[in-house]
Amino acid sequence: MQNLYQLFGVSNFSSLEEIATAYKQRHTELFSSDSPLANIPKLRELKDAFDLLSDDARREAYDEKLADFLEELNERFAEAVLHLEKGELQQAVDKINWCIGKNPGEPDYYETIGLAYRLAGDYDNAIRSYRQGLSTGQRKAFFHRYLGDMFQLKHDEDNSDTHYLEAAEAFKAVLQVDPRNVDAMEQLADIYGRMKFFDESLDLYRQLLRRFPYNAGYHRETGAIMYELEMVEEAETHLLEALRIAPGDAAALLFLGLVYFKRRLLGLAVETLRDSLKSSPDQPEVIQLITQIETIRGEIGRTVEEIVFDPAPDAYVEGTVKWYNSETGMGVLTCPEYPEVLLHFSAIKPEHEAGLKKGDAVRFGIVKDSMSPIAVQVEKIGESEPSDAMPGRIEKYDLDKKMGIIRTHDGREIYFAFSALTDETLENLKPDLDVLVETKTLTGLSDESFEQATRVRLRKRKPAMPQPGQSD
Repeated sequence: MQNLYQLFGVSNFSSLEEIATAYKQRHTELFSSDSPLANIPKLRELKDAFDLLSDDARREAYDEKLADFLEELNERFAEAVLHLEKGELQQAVDKINWCIGKNPGEPDYYETIGLAYRLAGDYDNAIRSYRQGLSTGQRKAFFHRYLGDMFQLKHDEDNSDTHYLEAAEAFKAVLQVDPRNVDAMEQLADIYGRMKFFDESLDLYRQLLRRFPYNAGYHRETGAIMYELEMVEEAETHLLEALRIAPGDAAALLFLGLVYFKRRLLGLAVETLRDSLKSSPDQPEVIQLITQIETIRGEIGRTVEEIVFDPAPDAYVEGTVKWYNSETGMGVLTCPEYPEVLLHFSAIKPEHEAGLKKGDAVRFGIVKDSMSPIAVQVEKIGESEPSDAMPGRIEKYDLDKKMGIIRTHDGREIYFAFSALTDETLENLKPDLDVLVETKTLTGLSDESFEQATRVRLRKRKPAMPQPGQSD
């Protein structure tokens, strides 16, 4: 039995108004084609169908027969879908082909059988099925998108891009009519990403996130696109948010691992990629990447980026910028204890990194590495007048890191480096030692002020005066 509604590209049992609108559009397309004479049989078929569906009595009788016909097809199609869900692909294909033989104009059949072929790895038959679905004239955007996916799997970039562009134009047309259509926005964002139109894809995902800020999938895809655009820190933020909302998401973990690898945080990269494998073991490329990273780690040990990311300073010192190149993000600091200390831009806050220049006074931590000492937690020292000396006591210190804390008489804690101690103070250094301390206020790159000792000397109490009547 022929389904006349499919000739117009409308849903079953649509209103006469919908049918009339579709009839005019379809008639115009056929009549204005390059070969209008060749379309005369189709035009006549379309006119006959419209005449039947316009007659109330004839349409009522036709709809009753169509309903019985579709009920049997729907039962068989539901069985096919169940086979597909169980992975019984051949049984699904056989039943869908039976349905197609009875009702060849139903796009659902081609969409589903194409998926079955794709899951079976039969890409050629999947492409054939999607092309048949495209010929129904319905869901053109989706069938072009499916064909783009299939050609991409076959590494046929020309055909893939051709169908993706057709799909993109169709989804853009939907959005012109309905700018808030979520399905169309999702499809278009994903297609742009597959075509490497990353800026356009990112813009759409940002629009979706403004409407649905707690959608893990949108955060994951935004992070993936940002990774491609080298926006690694922003990518990490979105991927971590995706994992907060949906822990264990294998794709989010994969891209987060790639972000860490790009940032040369090798240990974190391996740990995160292994978590991705736990969620989705069938990822041979991930296993290969982990092996490669482990080989690199064995050869070079911890990277500068890893040291800066998770610092455990061996000492805190003051010094100056020997040189710094903001384009490469590399430089060298110097101080009395260490003539040359490697500086990596990630040790500085990004918003202040460009302002660092040769000769700037800085305070920084030192991490001793086998190749060279490395600077961490770099603070630019602002200019300040030294304060008057005030009394205090040595509260604690670390001989290895050459730093400590003084507690003043009013309860303040003041940091000191051993370089601020006089020789006499250093020789007598011990907990609770009474000292006089001069300080200056420093302004770090974070614009926060803090006090630091500039000179620490022993506090020598005056001898007590003899009381009247006391002998010498």
